[in-house]
Amino acid sequence: MADKVSTVDEYVASLSPATRDVVEHLRGVIHATVDGLGERISYGIPTFTLDDRYVVYLAGWAHHVSLYPVPDDEDDDLARRIARYRDGKGTLRFPLAEPVPDDVVRDVVARLAARHHGAVG
Repeated sequence: MADKVSTVDEYVASLSPATRDVVEHLRGVIHATVDGLGERISYGIPTFTLDDRYVVYLAGWAHHVSLYPVPDDEDDDLARRIARYRDGKGTLRFPLAEPVPDDVVRDVVARLAARHHGAVG
């Protein structure tokens, strides 16, 4: 990954083809889940924002992509569905060798956006 990227497009372009494909796919899923999201680079990775405040971060790595943070107010169903992807308390890790569970990503992003608007948590 290139150092000091300044846009999400530059970040995506710096990734290996396999990682780039998954990050671009998830970028689309995230935008389709919540209307009006902005994008910027924060902490060196793509950051999706509402009202200029972060909602979710997305990072591409050699063998996986990560989504941050994990909602701390998930219900039992969401907790069960994300359990296999948890990597530490605040990270979901999706291996590149497996299809990304779009439904899990949508539900996590929707939960984070709702929390942003004060509807949850």
